[in-house]
Amino acid sequence: MLDFILASHGVFAYILVFSLLLAGAVGIPAPEDLTLIAAGILSSLSQVHTVLMGLVCYVGILTGDLIIYRIGWIAGPSLFRKKWFRKHISTDRLQLIRSNLHSKTVFTILIARHLFYIRTATFLMCGAVRISFMRFLIIDAFAALITTPVMMGIGFAFANNYTDILSFLDRIKLLLLLLGLATAAVVLYQYKKGKQSGN
Repeated sequence: MLDFILASHGVFAYILVFSLLLAGAVGIPAPEDLTLIAAGILSSLSQVHTVLMGLVCYVGILTGDLIIYRIGWIAGPSLFRKKWFRKHISTDRLQLIRSNLHSKTVFTILIARHLFYIRTATFLMCGAVRISFMRFLIIDAFAALITTPVMMGIGFAFANNYTDILSFLDRIKLLLLLLGLATAAVVLYQYKKGKQSGN
């Protein structure tokens, strides 16, 4: 996929990157990080305008996140009973995210935006539990201001060695996954401990 993106330029490149960001948001296997890095490489190679591509990426990320949020809003609480949803998220993690969304909304959305394995489930739940649209938009917009320049910047700075970047990101993602699971376990423990002490 990366080679296909890098072969594009001009208007087609903007459309392709935007489309891939939306596709990744709705579950089609088009990794967001890879798309953003490719956008950075295209910018470095002068195949696109850097600022314009940055705007395209930023709007693409926000649009994808809002689509997920809206799906959750339409589905409502019934979302939590869907087989496909329960298949991908355990009961304990479901309770953890729901609790954090109400007590630590900003923190939960900021973290989820940068952890691909809980992003979709968290944003679906934001809509399902009726987190305010404006509140969600503002927090997510701020988080995307971090995601977009960082990932594009990596692609731009290391355009000549992008294979090494991808290998490095694979190792980093594994580390982030382990860190995220450890964090989730600690938060879940604290949540259960607090719930027991409140009884």
